[in-house]
Amino acid sequence: MIIIYHGKENFSIKTKGKTVKIGQATALGDLAIKTPGEYESGGVQVEIIDGISEILSEKMTVAWMKKAQLLKDEELEKLNGINILLIGVGGGDFSETKTAIEVINQIDPAIVIPMYSQNPPTGEAGLESFLKEEGISSTGVDQLKISFPELPSEERKVVVLRAT
Repeated sequence: MIIIYHGKENFSIKTKGKTVKIGQATALGDLAIKTPGEYESGGVQVEIIDGISEILSEKMTVAWMKKAQLLKDEELEKLNGINILLIGVGGGDFSETKTAIEVINQIDPAIVIPMYSQNPPTGEAGLESFLKEEGISSTGVDQLKISFPELPSEERKVVVLRAT
């Protein structure tokens, strides 16, 4: 699986079966997804409910949350088993940093990829605030290439992707 960040809330997730685009426009291969629901094609499942998108492929589950809110127990139960979390940070159109960290701790994914505003100075400040709270620094990478056996098993890993 390869995850590429296109800025703001937009990502491409390339799997062995299909490419999923998620963000302002969501698509599973050539199928444009305009309404909440469950979709499946080429061994890739996409489920969209209440502003949360889940992608299941290659034994991994990726969740996308632009503006996260604390989850109730029943919502958390539905999100059990999230391996990779794409979550908005920095406030404004995205989750407030404090809320994002609380939701991350609720879900407890193996990998967290922050999405953030590209508008200076708030975008960079929002990302830096999140990284400071997480106790890490990162210059970012162009993409994340990951397979199920490569998922971290001990500590959560934060991966900053540079917008392409």
